[in-house]
Amino acid sequence: MTDRILWEYLEELPEQEAAWREWKSRLTNWHRFNPFYTHFLRVEGRRVKLLNCPSPCEQGYPRQVVENSPSDIKAVCPQNNADPIQLKFRDILIYSLRREALHQAICIALQINPAEYGVPGSGITWYLGDYSGTEVYLTYKTSTLTDTISSLYILLQKPFILMVPTVKNITPEIQQFLARNNSVLFSMEAELSLQSDGSYRPKRSISECIKPSNQPNPQRYQSKILPIEAYKYIVYSES
Repeated sequence: MTDRILWEYLEELPEQEAAWREWKSRLTNWHRFNPFYTHFLRVEGRRVKLLNCPSPCEQGYPRQVVENSPSDIKAVCPQNNADPIQLKFRDILIYSLRREALHQAICIALQINPAEYGVPGSGITWYLGDYSGTEVYLTYKTSTLTDTISSLYILLQKPFILMVPTVKNITPEIQQFLARNNSVLFSMEAELSLQSDGSYRPKRSISECIKPSNQPNPQRYQSKILPIEAYKYIVYSES
């Protein structure tokens, strides 16, 4: 099983944190789960009150965590449509992604000069550093990718590299906007491979990935003003 399972899961987690049972349920069959857990997860000391229900039904309600004692913890169906699930104490502890460690490993693998901080006004985008003078950013939340890219363009007014977990939420409009402004997307799922020692091995260098012909699903589009490009004209009219 490839690393895609990891990047897709991180893309789904708003805060990149979940109960230990959820991490294991989604990633335990991934061949690199142990090195990932060892190097890039940390326990937060908090416990969850709800867990995703593993029993398929029409309602899809989360299970309620009932703690009778440290050795008697159950996940109970609120509709009583399924038997309770016995849990271990660790199952309900929240583990979060050690972003600083993961971002450092990515920078080392891709030879990015690191200088990490969150983008002002954004809790979902991080500035990793620069690659050959081009600033490199990373986001996990691709469901709002249009807003993220627009904000970066307004903030920088110059080309940038944006790293994303997968390209499943990349639209033709996003691709065209980035191409017109000489900015590029870097898919971590497609270009990075986790090793057993916790390091990452790039499949290609950034310089290889940023060639127009190597961008994900390159396509040609009709010339028109796209919604995301409205930000460009707003900036120019205010300058």
